[in-house]
Amino acid sequence: MDIQTLFESTIKFEMEGKNQAIHEYDKMIWNLRIGYLTIFFSAFSILLKSVIDKGSLCQKDLILDLVKILAIMISIGALFVDSNYVWRKYKVIKAINALYREIFKLAVIKEPDLKGFKNLLLISGTTDVNDQDIEKLDRLKGTGIIREFFVCLLIYLVPLIIVYFGFSLF
Repeated sequence: MDIQTLFESTIKFEMEGKNQAIHEYDKMIWNLRIGYLTIFFSAFSILLKSVIDKGSLCQKDLILDLVKILAIMISIGALFVDSNYVWRKYKVIKAINALYREIFKLAVIKEPDLKGFKNLLLISGTTDVNDQDIEKLDRLKGTGIIREFFVCLLIYLVPLIIVYFGFSLF
């Protein structure tokens, strides 16, 4: 096996592995989010039923306090786990986009007509800056991670806000 073939097979292996990693992180993130919302609202419903079933104001206040503590603990824990997966996913996205840019540079040297394909090689759903800015990046800024963290906050904080305002009506 010559060095060129080894180099090409290594790049192909890396590209396939990184794309698979992105899909696996997405799968883990959405399983976590769906599981969180299912558990959160199921627990909320069960505890709310027990509040309604208990007529005593003392027990009601205690159960409400426990529900609030449980909701905060579950939400914050899930938010940290989700954020960790999101961070790792976008590190892989940044790496594969850098690999694509390097492949593109090599290809353009041999075939200058390929310049129009540069943006098509990047993982487009995650890239939100122009090519010149991408070249300067040394962090995950510009990869779409800010939008993903915003989604995390919505998924984990909105239910807490709903619970807080729901229990303030009691």
